[in-house]
Order: sequence, then structure tokens, then C-alpha cells
Amino acid sequence: MEIARRGNGAVLTLDDGRTVALDSDEPMAFACVSHAHMDHLSGRGSRSAVMTEETRLIFGARGVKVRNHVRLDFGRSADLGGVRVSVQPSGHMLGSAVFELDLDGRKLLYTGDLNTQASILHDPAWSTEADVLVIESTYGSPVYRFEERELVYAKVVRWIKETLRDGRVPAFSVYAAGKAQEVIALVNQSMRVPVLVSRDVGSVASVYKRAYPWMEFVVEGTEEASEVLRDGELVYVSERVKSLGGLRASWSVATGWALTRSFAGFDASFALSSHADFAGLVEYVESVSPRVVVTMYGSSSVFASHLRRLGYRAISLDERQNVRLL
Repeated sequence: MEIARRGNGAVLTLDDGRTVALDSDEPMAFACVSHAHMDHLSGRGSRSAVMTEETRLIFGARGVKVRNHVRLDFGRSADLGGVRVSVQPSGHMLGSAVFELDLDGRKLLYTGDLNTQASILHDPAWSTEADVLVIESTYGSPVYRFEERELVYAKVVRWIKETLRDGRVPAFSVYAAGKAQEVIALVNQSMRVPVLVSRDVGSVASVYKRAYPWMEFVVEGTEEASEVLRDGELVYVSERVKSLGGLRASWSVATGWALTRSFAGFDASFALSSHADFAGLVEYVESVSPRVVVTMYGSSSVFASHLRRLGYRAISLDERQNVRLL
């Protein structure tokens, strides 16, 4: 059994020649599509693209139709070409999945992007023991240690209230899928202020509202949006900075990269991430207790090196493009 880095993801080749794409758009027998962020859009060239229904719906809301999808719900399993596949929540965004593959009695776990802290919308990633763990390592360096999420939430809410008291609109430039909906939910749960969103954010938020009916937001360009803008007291959530007509806005970002980077031109930044930090990644590896760990994305080389010091057989796919497993 081998794993190779291909495009945005990886490809698993079994001993009998069967192939499985892991967030890779290489055409294979089937592909595991972990979540609906555009940098993980994959599987369209494979015979079957396995994903949760929420992932398919969010891709659709973003203008991407996946016609070869195979729906797989959390806690369910399916046999695809002799490979038993099941999915569990990864905690990263709505519908994001950790894939568990039963390969002739050997178990492989592919995390996609994962979050090990509970958020206002999602539980932490689930884990189970496996022989091989293929894990993201976006924040796999010891410099990335995030504050408790509730402390970050409190800072965001405090900034919103102070900005409103100053007569300005608190505005967020965040990912249209996932982070934007977390900010909407935080405002909904913390204060009674309308949330105005861009069209792109609103398209994805409409999918989230199926899972969280209590979410409230107003999409720009509608009559209701005009009323909210006339009133002037609101929170604005968009994927990019834009004008709010005659209203004065203070702009912020919410991303894990705010821990180590500055964002020129913004009034505030918050280290709010939908990924696990370094400690969370280590804890996840320990909970899986794998014989082999393969790291991908971000600080994969640094993370693999740290895991080797802990006694794991760990390989970074950014250092070795093709790895023989077990």
C-alpha cells in the first residue's frame, strides 16, 4: 500500500492496484472529499465522489455541481469497490468529515481539515484507533497554540460592542464558508443586533440554516437589507472588504494566521481558527495510536519531525512525494 502527493491532496494505491483519491482531483475509482472549501474541491474526475450531503449542498451554493457524488452520512458506512468507508465529523465546518477506510483488515484514517476544539456550531473532531493516520498539519508547528475558543469569542464580542458604541459598523472579512457562519452564530447568540451578509456568505449560510434553524441574517441587496442599512446599527460579514454606502465601518479579520501575522489596513484581528493547533494535532495523533503517521499541508515537515521525536513513524508528504505504508 502506497500513498502519493497529487495536486491538492493525495492518492492511495492498494497492493492489488485499486486507487483512492483523498481530496485529490486525480481520476480514480473513487474519491474521498472531506469538506466544501474550494481548495479541497476534488473527485469530479473519479467514478464516484464520496461526501456528506452538507458538503454537496455547500459546494452547490458556491456554484459547483458534483454529479458523481455518493452520499455518506455520519456514522454510516458503504462498500466501494471492496473498500469499506465510513465518515465521522471533523469539527472543521458543516459537513466536514474524517474518513475511515477498512483496507483488508487494516484501518486508515484520513482527517481532511480538522478542529479539536468545540465551537459555537460544531463539536470537536471524532477519532478512533487506526493503523495509518493521514493528518493535516496546517498549524503543525509549536508556535501555533491558540487560546481557548471562549476567550477569543469574548474578545470578538467586546470589539463589536465597542465599535457599535463608537457609531461605526463592525465588519468582518472572513472565509465565505465556515468562518462567516461562525461569526453570524456568535453575534446571534451574544447580542440582539442584525447581521448583514454578502451574497456569497448568504448562499452558504442558507445551507447552514437547515442545520441551525435559529441562525438569523439578512442578505445584502434585499429590501430587508435596505432597512437594516438605514437603521445603521448592524454587524456586516463578507468574504472581502467593500463599501457600505455612507456608513463608517471598522474592518476585522478572524483567522488562525492572526496569531503570527499582522494584517495591514484592518482595525482588528482575531486568532479564531477552524483548524486544530499544534497541541490539538498531537493529542489527536495520540488518541488514534497509529503505526504510521503521514502529515500533509502547512507545517507538515515540522510536525512529522516532532512526532518522530515522540516515537512515531511519521512521514511528511511535502518531503517525500511517494511513501510505502506498512
